[in-house]
Amino acid sequence: LFANLRSVAVSGFLFLLPICLILVYFTWPWFTESWRINESSSNAGGLLRWPVKLLLPVGFALMALQGISEIIKRIEALVHHHRLQYQYETPLQ
Repeated sequence: LFANLRSVAVSGFLFLLPICLILVYFTWPWFTESWRINESSSNAGGLLRWPVKLLLPVGFALMALQGISEIIKRIEALVHHHRLQYQYETPLQ
């Protein structure tokens, strides 16, 4: 159990957070350029494209925050301050 918790925390630091930060770094200029020129679709009455392009850096930033939350929970479980629960609860209908 502890090896699994440790591997999740380490892999979060080594893989999840760096790739999220890299993707935010590369998608932010793509969004800002689209916002600066007020890019819109070429169709008649075309919709703006920059709100959709904003979803990429915001999504990766939120995924990084969720990763930080999971890493904190795993570290707390390793030092026995938090007990993780893995049982499945069937939905009530």
